[in-house]
Amino acid sequence: MGDYANAIPDLEFVVHKDPKFDYYRATGLLADAYARTGQLERATPYFAEATQFSTTPETLYNYANFLRLQNRAEEAREWTQKLLAKKRTLPRYMQRVERPWFRKGKTLLKELTPA
Repeated sequence: MGDYANAIPDLEFVVHKDPKFDYYRATGLLADAYARTGQLERATPYFAEATQFSTTPETLYNYANFLRLQNRAEEAREWTQKLLAKKRTLPRYMQRVERPWFRKGKTLLKELTPA
């Protein structure tokens, strides 16, 4: 919904109760909310934990975007390529479900590729 600042307290509550909630999705979403509100230093440890255990396309895309925000283009490109490689390993129905993240990943990769 785009209201990251108001989502942070709810996500903090969930993550502090159960950091593994929804296969670390809540942790990744909290990190993304911090990043999108300009709190990059607070996002870093949460992204570190989420990317260590979660391989969901949403988490991979959000982390690549976080790296882009930090002007770490090479690392962002690497994580975006991991996201796009993930598509080949998923069953067809999951490829359809995760399609928006793969499309966003392709767009992000184009932005990160030097002309």
